[in-house]
Order: sequence, then C-alpha cells, then structure tokens
Amino acid sequence: MRLLSVLAVLLLLASAMAGHAVAPSVGKKWTFLVYMDADNDLEQVGIENFQQMASVGPHDDVNIVVQMDRAQGNYVTSPDWTGTRRFLVTPGMTPDPGNNVSDLGEINMADPKNLTDFVNWGISQYPAQHYFLVLWDHGDGWQGVVNDNDPPGSQYPHQLTAAALRGAFQNVTAGRIDVIGNDACRMTLEIDYQLADYADYFVGSEKDEPFAGWPYDTWLSTVAANPSMSPTEVASTLVDKYVESYQGTSEYSVALSVVSAAALSPLVDALNGFLDELSSEEPYFTAEVVRARDATEHYEINGRAGGLEYDLYDFVENVIRLAPSRRIERVGTELKAAIEAAVVYERHWDNPTPVNDVHAAQAHGISLYFPSTGGAAGYDGLAFSQDSRWDEFLLTYAMGTRPQVAANATATSVDTNADGYLDTLILAYEPGMDGVMALDVYRDGAHVVSPQHAAKAGRADVVRYPFSAGGVYEVSFYLFAAGSLKNLTIVANVVVQQPILFRGRVLGSGGVPVNGASVTLANLANGNTATAVTKGGEYAIVVTYPTWFRDGDGMELRVVVWDREARLGFNASAGNGTVVHDLYLNALDIGAWIAALAILAAVAAAGVAGTVYFWRRLRRFKRIP
Repeated sequence: MRLLSVLAVLLLLASAMAGHAVAPSVGKKWTFLVYMDADNDLEQVGIENFQQMASVGPHDDVNIVVQMDRAQGNYVTSPDWTGTRRFLVTPGMTPDPGNNVSDLGEINMADPKNLTDFVNWGISQYPAQHYFLVLWDHGDGWQGVVNDNDPPGSQYPHQLTAAALRGAFQNVTAGRIDVIGNDACRMTLEIDYQLADYADYFVGSEKDEPFAGWPYDTWLSTVAANPSMSPTEVASTLVDKYVESYQGTSEYSVALSVVSAAALSPLVDALNGFLDELSSEEPYFTAEVVRARDATEHYEINGRAGGLEYDLYDFVENVIRLAPSRRIERVGTELKAAIEAAVVYERHWDNPTPVNDVHAAQAHGISLYFPSTGGAAGYDGLAFSQDSRWDEFLLTYAMGTRPQVAANATATSVDTNADGYLDTLILAYEPGMDGVMALDVYRDGAHVVSPQHAAKAGRADVVRYPFSAGGVYEVSFYLFAAGSLKNLTIVANVVVQQPILFRGRVLGSGGVPVNGASVTLANLANGNTATAVTKGGEYAIVVTYPTWFRDGDGMELRVVVWDREARLGFNASAGNGTVVHDLYLNALDIGAWIAALAILAAVAAAGVAGTVYFWRRLRRFKRIP
C-alpha cells in the first residue's frame, strides 16, 4: 500500500473520531509523470511529443504531468524559451511559458536529486491510484539514460547513470512506482534490475528507438477512454500502439516489452545456474559459445549496427543448439522459462531491409551487455553484477581451447535374462585422467537419470543399468576433472526393448463371447502385423516396443468373423494404462443370436501385465569389476 493511501486512511479515522465524517480524496485513476530531458538534439521531438499528449481528449480520471528541459539555440518556437518548466497537460495546451505550472530555471536533468524532486512533487500534487513514470531522452543501455547537454556547474555528469538512477529512487517518498518506462534507447536487463526495488513493471526497448519515440496520442487516448486499466494493461497497450505506429512504415526495426520486476530475481537465479554449468563445461565448449554469441541478435550503437546489447533468450537458444550437452540444455531451458515469466508482454516488427541493418526478428524482450572480451569500467558495480555471475562470465567465456583427453566410452544394450528382449544398458568407459564420470541417460528424448561415478585414469569400468521401459536411449558421458569438462562422448540410438501386450474381447449380442474370430494388429506406419484368434472371446497379442512400433504410430485392429470384417484405428502408446475402444456392427450375419460386434481393446497404451512405470522399478546399479 502506498504511503499516500495509508495517510488517507489515517485521516479518515481521525475525522471519524472527532465526530466528522470526512471522505478523503483518492485522486484520479492514473498520473503519468514525464521526465522529459529535451536539452539536446531531441528538443523538436520533445515539442512534438508534448503536442501529442495535449491532443488527448478529455481525461477526467488521468493526470499528464511533464517536466521539460529545453536546449538553447537548437529549436525555435514562438514564444521561445529555454530552461526547465513543469506542466499539467490539458487538451489543446501548447508548451508555452504562460501554461507552465512552475519555472525551475536551467537545471541539470541528469542530477538524480532533480528526478527525485519531480517524482515526489508530481505524486504529492497529483495523487492517483496508479503512477507511470516516463524517462524521456537518449539511452545508452546499462550506462544510463537522460543526457543533459547543459548542466550548470553540477557535480553530476551529463547522464543519469545506473547508480544515479538507483540513488534517485531511494529518495522517492511514495514507495514503489507502478510502471517505469524508458522512452529512450536500450532499456536493458541491467537497468531493470537496478530499479527492481522501486517499480512493479518496466516498459522499454531492448534496442534503439526511432527518433519519434512513443505515440503518446494514440496510447494516452486509449487510457483516457478506459482509465480503470491495470498497470499491465496500460503498459501492454503502449507496446501495441508503439509497434503499430512503426509497422510497415519505419526504416528501422522496432521492439518494445513489458517486464515484471518481481520476476527478475528468479531470472537472475536461473541465469546463474546456466552460467555455472556453462563455465564448468568450458573451455571444452569455448568455440561453440563464441559462435552462439556471434549468431545472437544484437542491436545498435549510435544508431548503427554493431552494438553490444544482445537478446538473452536468443543467446541461450543458440548455446543449446550449438553445444551438444544435455546438462546445458536442461539449465538453458530453465533460463528460457524464467525469461518468459519475466517478460509480461512483448511485440516487435522486423523490417526486412532496415536502413541500419539492425533486425528485431529474434527480440524476446530482454537484452544485456555482451562484449566480445572482458567487461567495462563500472560494470561490476551494478546491482545486476553484484547478484549475478554475468560479469565474471564476460572475463573468461572466450578463453581457452578444448582439452584433448580420451574417455573411450561406449553404450550398448543386452539381454540379461535370456527372454529375448534387450533390456539392460552396458556403459563402459576408460578415461585418460582421474576425475568424475557424470552420465546423462535419456529415453525417447526425455531425461531419465544422471548418476556420477569416480573415474580412474587407465581403468576400465563397466556399469549396468537395467530398464523395464523400452525406448530409444541416448547416453552422454561427461568426464570432469578439477571442476572442468575434459571429454564429452555421446552415444545415441541405443535400443532397449519392452514387450507390450495388446488384449481385448470380441463380444456378440448380449455380451456373448465370439470364439474363433481372427484379430490382427497392424502398424500402419511400418506395415508390421500380428494376429491372434479369440478364445472365450478374448485375444492377446504381444509385440515389442520400440522395434515393432513407436509411440504415436497409427495402429489398426482388424476383426474377421467368417466373411465379415471390422476395423478400429487408434494411435499407439507404450505407456501403462487401459484404453477401451467399442465398435458395433448391427448387421453382422454370423447367427441369429449375434446382433452386434463390440471390440473392447484394453490395448493401445497397455504394457505387459503387471508392468509399472520403469522409474519405479529401476533396479540397483551394478558395477562389474
């Protein structure tokens, strides 16, 4: 609850105690606070954006408040003015001195104190249920936003750095802001994380914006028409209006996203897990990681291609694609899910031939600083760098070459109980150095188990893994030594077989069993067939998974009684369970007492009778000396 709301409640209680029923004012639905630093080459755009705000029709439940700093001798208006002024924007207003609420003179908008003063003043003077703060100016990614070209004797530089932004919000007395938006270039993960304690949501572009910035007219008109919109709805509406304003007409690709502050800490945790695994598998995969970075979509620097802000999701996908490690795949998948949870809404439009050759086809909503080598001065001081291991990763990810250490690993399947089925994996390895052999076992693309065993240089070890579930197995052998991957051997397409029982009944009228019916199970995918004859109305057909059929194969049951035939189609599954299919034929002439034929196939997903899930019956691992 905001401090303002708390004070309102206290005021109400005090009035009631004094015998006066005074209802406190709750303000409007929304107050938009626009911190517009046009004291640079964006001055004309600032005037145009102000006019867009003033074009919004009646907005009785919305405040639009602007603090505007103009440049000297850059863009001439009539009347002309410089310095910094505050406005409560009303329909049809022009940004003229006679319309301002107050004149602050020339101030440095890059001074965090001035940002703090504006936010505190705006919230106190124009209370509302929700607040949307816009940081309007140039942006330089993690290095900051708001570039003031005329700071008169301030101790602060011309830009609100990430550290200065955090300091400004630490002194905002009203608590958290609903939404902080960057109408500026490159609002990266680092900036979002720097301010995560002070806002609920962020809106910004992970790449550069065109000079014209946001379409304040269409966006704020939509909010004014429906001021009860939630913070995420207001922010998402901005994303839609922004992309639509450029789509098909802009020379540039565009992207805008809404990010949840609450989801940033879990995202950083997932990023750390990904980086820990990636670092442990380097330098074995150094070349692949560098190639992944090279393939990742990245954005502008000074409006041109070659910037150092990279889409994080795209990078993770490229690492998974290029580094054939199931361990990296698992933590990478978790990180992608964390990014998806953090990005509440995202839209982009990719110009197929952008004038600056910068695309947005792989924009997923969050970018971050990713130089080719090392880092930059001050980067390690960011809150993001303090809590993540990204800055350490930048120092080492491109260094080193793949170790040349043998593992001599093999994986085969054998029949251990002479029942005719390959039911046990035999994993053998003889490493070239002491360490740990970590195994990843996958069945039909799904993770099964990841045990670890001590590995001794020159010693041949064999491990048996019996499995009751058939499938196509993949085994990865990771040889780790001193916390670093020395060898990765992957053995794919190892078949473990499982007998699958297809059974059911053929019944006539009144449930009378039909004997002597021929029941054929046909695999439509590969042409395999197996036939049984009913006894007591029942049939049983045993086939082998995955050699006779695979999950999802189209199957068909064919029942022949005399010169009549019935067919039933379904998709096969090797999982446990009972699936019943009924088929009725009303005119099957095999005797006066037969009115219909019912095929009850407790079949399609049935395993061998008594079989339970393989992971419940995984027997103890046995080492062969």
